[in-house]
Amino acid sequence: MRKIPIHIILSTAKNLLDNQIQTNRKKITFPVTIEGEPFYFPDGEINEIEGEMWTMYTVDGIQWLINIEDEIYNLGIYPNVYKRE
Repeated sequence: MRKIPIHIILSTAKNLLDNQIQTNRKKITFPVTIEGEPFYFPDGEINEIEGEMWTMYTVDGIQWLINIEDEIYNLGIYPNVYKRE
């Protein structure tokens, strides 16, 4: 299996945040493929799934971060993603 480049992991995470995802949890685990897309393919196109699961998180409910290879990356400020119950 090929290693997914960091820029693809970051762009996939930011894409989720930019597309108005909402959660009541401070962690979001999401799939990333080498192409930077989710693990969804029409049934006839599934040959082999190569991908990884990653988790982004927030401490304050506003700023989102991700830890990749022991380095923390700031994904940005997204105050509408974390919805407290």
